[in-house]
Amino acid sequence: MPPLGISVLRCVRLLRVFKVTRYWMALRNLVASLLNSMKSIASLLLLLFLFIVIFALLGMQMFGGKFDHIFLVEEKPRNNFDSFWGALITVFQILTGEDWNEVLYTGIRALGGLGLVGTVVCFYFIILFICGNYILLNVFLAIAVDNLADAENLTAAEEEEQKKKAQAKLGEDAKLNGEVKATE
Repeated sequence: MPPLGISVLRCVRLLRVFKVTRYWMALRNLVASLLNSMKSIASLLLLLFLFIVIFALLGMQMFGGKFDHIFLVEEKPRNNFDSFWGALITVFQILTGEDWNEVLYTGIRALGGLGLVGTVVCFYFIILFICGNYILLNVFLAIAVDNLADAENLTAAEEEEQKKKAQAKLGEDAKLNGEVKATE
Protein backbone atom coordinates (compact mmCIF):
# COMPACT_ATOMS: atom_id res chain seq x y z
CA MET A 1 0.00 0.00 0.00
CA PRO A 2 1.55 3.33 -1.04
CA PRO A 3 1.85 6.10 1.50
CA LEU A 4 -1.05 8.51 1.72
CA GLY A 5 1.01 11.51 0.63
CA ILE A 6 1.81 10.07 -2.78
CA SER A 7 -1.81 9.26 -3.59
CA VAL A 8 -2.83 12.78 -2.54
CA LEU A 9 -0.21 14.25 -4.85
CA ARG A 10 -1.50 12.08 -7.69
CA CYS A 11 -4.98 13.46 -7.08
CA VAL A 12 -3.59 16.99 -7.16
CA ARG A 13 -2.15 16.21 -10.61
CA LEU A 14 -5.73 16.01 -11.85
CA LEU A 15 -5.89 19.78 -11.49
CA ARG A 16 -3.70 20.00 -14.60
CA VAL A 17 -6.92 19.68 -16.57
CA PHE A 18 -7.58 23.33 -15.77
CA LYS A 19 -4.62 24.29 -17.98
CA VAL A 20 -7.00 23.71 -20.86
CA THR A 21 -8.99 26.75 -19.72
CA ARG A 22 -6.34 29.00 -21.26
CA TYR A 23 -7.26 27.80 -24.73
CA TRP A 24 -10.89 26.73 -24.36
CA MET A 25 -12.86 29.93 -23.86
CA ALA A 26 -16.18 28.29 -22.94
CA LEU A 27 -14.55 26.24 -20.18
CA ARG A 28 -12.71 29.31 -18.91
CA ASN A 29 -15.98 31.25 -18.65
CA LEU A 30 -17.69 28.31 -16.96
CA VAL A 31 -14.96 27.99 -14.32
CA ALA A 32 -14.94 31.76 -13.78
CA SER A 33 -18.71 31.90 -13.30
CA LEU A 34 -18.62 28.98 -10.84
CA LEU A 35 -15.88 30.70 -8.86
CA ASN A 36 -17.87 33.95 -8.88
CA SER A 37 -20.93 32.15 -7.52
CA MET A 38 -19.12 30.67 -4.52
CA LYS A 39 -20.41 33.43 -2.23
CA SER A 40 -24.06 32.69 -2.98
CA ILE A 41 -23.46 28.94 -2.81
CA ALA A 42 -21.73 29.31 0.57
CA SER A 43 -24.67 31.35 1.89
CA LEU A 44 -27.10 28.71 0.70
CA LEU A 45 -25.03 25.92 2.26
CA LEU A 46 -25.04 27.79 5.58
CA LEU A 47 -28.82 28.17 5.35
CA LEU A 48 -29.17 24.47 4.50
CA PHE A 49 -26.97 23.50 7.47
CA LEU A 50 -29.06 25.64 9.84
CA PHE A 51 -32.22 24.06 8.43
CA ILE A 52 -30.80 20.58 9.03
CA VAL A 53 -29.71 21.46 12.59
CA ILE A 54 -33.11 22.93 13.49
CA PHE A 55 -35.00 19.91 12.21
CA ALA A 56 -32.50 17.54 13.85
CA LEU A 57 -33.09 19.25 17.21
CA LEU A 58 -36.86 19.12 16.70
CA GLY A 59 -36.58 15.44 15.81
CA MET A 60 -34.48 14.74 18.89
CA GLN A 61 -37.11 16.47 21.02
CA MET A 62 -39.98 14.49 19.49
CA PHE A 63 -38.39 11.09 18.82
CA GLY A 64 -35.31 10.89 21.06
CA GLY A 65 -35.06 7.37 22.49
CA LYS A 66 -38.41 6.26 21.09
CA PHE A 67 -37.39 4.46 17.91
CA ASP A 68 -35.87 1.48 19.75
CA HIS A 69 -39.03 0.59 21.71
CA ILE A 70 -41.14 -0.40 18.70
CA PHE A 71 -38.98 -3.26 17.47
CA LEU A 72 -39.07 -6.71 19.03
CA VAL A 73 -35.42 -7.35 18.29
CA GLU A 74 -32.71 -5.77 20.38
CA GLU A 75 -31.31 -3.81 17.47
CA LYS A 76 -32.54 -0.25 17.04
CA PRO A 77 -32.78 1.23 13.54
CA ARG A 78 -29.78 2.97 12.06
CA ASN A 79 -31.78 6.10 11.29
CA ASN A 80 -32.82 7.47 14.67
CA PHE A 81 -32.91 10.68 16.65
CA ASP A 82 -31.15 9.44 19.79
CA SER A 83 -27.94 11.45 19.30
CA PHE A 84 -27.24 14.76 17.61
CA TRP A 85 -25.05 13.21 14.90
CA GLY A 86 -27.56 10.45 14.25
CA ALA A 87 -30.31 13.05 13.99
CA LEU A 88 -28.26 15.11 11.53
CA ILE A 89 -27.69 12.08 9.34
CA THR A 90 -31.36 11.06 9.54
CA VAL A 91 -32.52 14.56 8.55
CA PHE A 92 -30.02 14.57 5.67
CA GLN A 93 -31.36 11.17 4.59
CA ILE A 94 -34.88 12.59 4.55
CA LEU A 95 -33.73 15.63 2.55
CA THR A 96 -32.16 13.44 -0.10
CA GLY A 97 -35.34 11.37 -0.29
CA GLU A 98 -33.50 8.12 0.39
CA ASP A 99 -36.01 5.84 2.14
CA TRP A 100 -37.57 8.80 3.95
CA ASN A 101 -40.97 7.13 4.12
CA GLU A 102 -39.51 4.34 6.27
CA VAL A 103 -38.34 6.95 8.79
CA LEU A 104 -41.83 8.50 8.65
CA TYR A 105 -43.55 5.18 9.36
CA THR A 106 -41.10 4.39 12.15
CA GLY A 107 -41.81 7.80 13.71
CA ILE A 108 -45.56 7.25 13.52
CA ARG A 109 -45.26 3.81 15.15
CA ALA A 110 -42.89 5.16 17.81
CA LEU A 111 -45.47 7.69 19.00
CA GLY A 112 -48.44 5.35 19.09
CA GLY A 113 -49.77 5.08 15.57
CA LEU A 114 -52.08 7.28 13.55
CA GLY A 115 -53.80 9.46 16.10
CA LEU A 116 -53.44 13.11 16.96
CA VAL A 117 -49.75 12.69 17.72
CA GLY A 118 -49.22 10.62 14.58
CA THR A 119 -50.68 13.44 12.50
CA VAL A 120 -48.21 15.89 14.03
CA VAL A 121 -45.44 13.45 13.17
CA CYS A 122 -46.66 13.37 9.56
CA PHE A 123 -46.59 17.17 9.41
CA TYR A 124 -43.02 17.21 10.75
CA PHE A 125 -41.75 14.84 8.08
CA ILE A 126 -43.78 16.34 5.24
CA ILE A 127 -42.67 19.90 6.06
CA LEU A 128 -39.08 18.69 6.34
CA PHE A 129 -39.26 16.86 3.02
CA ILE A 130 -41.06 19.59 1.07
CA CYS A 131 -39.13 22.57 2.43
CA GLY A 132 -35.79 20.84 2.32
CA ASN A 133 -35.99 18.83 -0.87
CA TYR A 134 -38.23 20.91 -3.09
CA ILE A 135 -37.25 24.39 -1.92
CA LEU A 136 -33.71 24.54 -0.52
CA LEU A 137 -32.08 21.93 -2.73
CA ASN A 138 -33.76 23.34 -5.83
CA VAL A 139 -32.50 26.84 -4.98
CA PHE A 140 -29.01 25.35 -5.15
CA LEU A 141 -29.80 24.02 -8.63
CA ALA A 142 -31.25 27.39 -9.63
CA ILE A 143 -28.02 29.14 -8.63
CA ALA A 144 -25.98 26.65 -10.64
CA VAL A 145 -28.20 26.96 -13.74
CA ASP A 146 -28.19 30.76 -13.51
CA ASN A 147 -24.41 30.82 -13.38
CA LEU A 148 -24.19 28.46 -16.33
CA ALA A 149 -26.50 30.75 -18.31
CA ASP A 150 -24.29 33.72 -17.41
CA ALA A 151 -21.25 31.77 -18.58
CA GLU A 152 -22.98 30.97 -21.88
CA ASN A 153 -23.87 34.65 -22.42
CA LEU A 154 -20.30 35.65 -21.62
CA THR A 155 -18.98 33.09 -24.10
CA ALA A 156 -21.31 34.36 -26.83
CA ALA A 157 -20.27 37.97 -26.15
CA GLU A 158 -16.58 37.10 -26.33
CA GLU A 159 -17.08 35.18 -29.59
CA GLU A 160 -18.86 38.21 -31.09
CA GLU A 161 -16.01 40.45 -29.96
CA GLN A 162 -13.47 38.15 -31.60
CA LYS A 163 -15.47 38.21 -34.85
CA LYS A 164 -15.49 42.02 -34.80
CA LYS A 165 -11.73 42.08 -34.23
CA ALA A 166 -11.19 39.64 -37.09
CA GLN A 167 -13.36 41.74 -39.42
CA ALA A 168 -11.52 44.91 -38.41
CA LYS A 169 -8.21 43.19 -39.07
CA LEU A 170 -9.43 42.03 -42.50
CA GLY A 171 -10.51 45.61 -43.25
CA GLU A 172 -7.06 46.89 -42.28
CA ASP A 173 -5.40 44.23 -44.43
CA ALA A 174 -7.58 45.17 -47.41
CA LYS A 175 -6.76 48.84 -46.89
CA LEU A 176 -3.03 48.09 -46.71
CA ASN A 177 -3.24 45.94 -49.86
CA GLY A 178 -4.93 48.85 -51.67
CA GLU A 179 -2.15 51.22 -50.59
CA VAL A 180 0.55 48.80 -51.75
CA LYS A 181 -1.04 48.50 -55.21
CA ALA A 182 -1.39 52.29 -55.45
CA THR A 183 2.31 52.84 -54.74
CA GLU A 184 3.43 50.32 -57.34
